[in-house]
Amino acid sequence: MSAELHRLFPEGLKHAEAERGKPRHEPPLRFVPTKAPESEQGDDITEKSITVELTDDTTLKVTPYTFSDVESFLTLQKRHQYILDQQDANKRWNKMEPIMGAADAIVSTILATDPDPREITKRKKQVELRDGLLRKMSAIISKAFNLYQQMCSAALRAEWDDIVAEHCFSIGWINEDDETSETFRGQSWLTLAECKRLHLLTVCDQDAAERHTIYMNVTLKKPQRVAVKPFFKRVKELDDLAPSLPCLKDQEDCPPEVERRNISMTPFAMCGLLMRNVSVQIEDEYNCLHPTVPTNPKKLVEQLTKIETKLGSVVVPANDRRKSESQPDESRSKKRAKTENSSRKTNQKRIPRKDQVPTRAEKGCKLCAEYGGAKDTHQTSVCKKWLPGGKPHPEWRGGKTTANINVHQGEHVNQLMAQQAEFQKTILKQMSKISAKKRKKKRSRQRYSDSDSSDSD
Repeated sequence: MSAELHRLFPEGLKHAEAERGKPRHEPPLRFVPTKAPESEQGDDITEKSITVELTDDTTLKVTPYTFSDVESFLTLQKRHQYILDQQDANKRWNKMEPIMGAADAIVSTILATDPDPREITKRKKQVELRDGLLRKMSAIISKAFNLYQQMCSAALRAEWDDIVAEHCFSIGWINEDDETSETFRGQSWLTLAECKRLHLLTVCDQDAAERHTIYMNVTLKKPQRVAVKPFFKRVKELDDLAPSLPCLKDQEDCPPEVERRNISMTPFAMCGLLMRNVSVQIEDEYNCLHPTVPTNPKKLVEQLTKIETKLGSVVVPANDRRKSESQPDESRSKKRAKTENSSRKTNQKRIPRKDQVPTRAEKGCKLCAEYGGAKDTHQTSVCKKWLPGGKPHPEWRGGKTTANINVHQGEHVNQLMAQQAEFQKTILKQMSKISAKKRKKKRSRQRYSDSDSSDSD
């Protein structure tokens, strides 16, 4: 995936959000890219990078590739082709090929035993030209094979060497005339492409293109958290890799009625895929504005983006909002740090105010400490309980009482308390009399029952 799409994709996107159920067959390319496995601490598995010369003035550092998924493997092969294009390897080889062919044709028309010395000289020059061009062309092809080998890690490099040895430098293969060849194929652009395809088959299946087609047309769906524009870019990125996938049509025993599937989508098919994956509201809005089906994907994406912005259909789940609120990103933390620093600076510039309210240590009433009361709640000058000398303050709610009497009691309260005590005494006396009568009755019953039992004996 490109760096721009990594930026546009929401964090933590999973396969289940972009797929209609689990795929029955593992697709070679998935909408959500697979994360590369991180090496544990202490494991030195990385290889030294190599420097590749692109032109006379520019170079490129390449780190040997370690397999993670099929998409990254295809990226490796595309990068190899990009380097060859920058070096103009194909162009230089294509320029030499017709010249070498013409020289070879001249050599074949002149016999080595020709008596004319001019013809012999001409033939000798053409032989030298042909052999020189052949060496240069072979060096270009050999350099392309070696470059691919150096761009792979140790494990992939061993597989590549076995494939090249078997396909390019072995005899007994079937040629175009369905005959067993007694010479090896050698290294050429055709054999290089075939070796890269065979190397790709070591990490994916032969029907990878067919599985990719089913995944894109059946399993894939647009995640709710992804807008239309990044969804289209990711689909276009996967579609560009489709021609590089192995296909059943490349097998020798493939039936003729099987169609080739390792091809990119047509613009009309891409529009159909986009319309299938947008919401019903966006589709209805588009159909109200356009009477015909779309045929241009770029224009369709622009119009769907406008409708999506109007409807606000990109939904962020509540869990992601909570995570973003509970775990702020670097920008939020930086903003918070800036605000804290600015607030500190402003607080340092402000003049501190005098505390008008006395602190707890300054409070303390000497009168309440001497005659009784909450001394720590107020000062002596504002005391409303005592006057100097121990007399009760007139504003105190129990001011008529002395210091030895409870401030909440008065004469009428004492009278009520005495009445209550006498009432309780009378009730207790009555209850004791009732209990005494019950005891007497119980004893008399017991005596009567005892006498009856003795008479019966």
